[in-house]
Amino acid sequence: MTEIKQPTIDMQELLSNMMEQEPEKVTLCGKVYRIGWLHNSNVRKFSHIMLKDKNPWRRNVKVCACVLLNHRWGLLTWFLLNVCYGFFWRWLYYVRDIDQVEVAAVLDCAKKKIQQEPLAMSTILATGMMDTMMMMARHELGRAGQGGVTPTP
Repeated sequence: MTEIKQPTIDMQELLSNMMEQEPEKVTLCGKVYRIGWLHNSNVRKFSHIMLKDKNPWRRNVKVCACVLLNHRWGLLTWFLLNVCYGFFWRWLYYVRDIDQVEVAAVLDCAKKKIQQEPLAMSTILATGMMDTMMMMARHELGRAGQGGVTPTP
């Protein structure tokens, strides 16, 4: 029989940080960045980068730059993504030549900051409400749609 033990202080702190949605700290090029919950504009920019850029190393640096430009205030995030993003990823890619391990640490931290369950549920519900879904008329259902119950006219 397995004995249940009290979680350690480290595990309790980790759980508390997750429940309070506190930003996580990650070090890149000797500087500490705080990564909080990602805004929709960041997630949209990720998708665009992943589809357009075919060079995997440059693509990862671009996505890393998006994560680092995410800010608590949405308007500032919009400004940083639209104005500073081009300079920042080029600085990371060409000037700093950051290591793949550092990029992986940033992306691993970012993956935890996307709320996936609400997004998946919203997608499922919205798909069922689309007007482009194929719908069957009552006469097309036949006996399969009756389910043993006499249909009402």
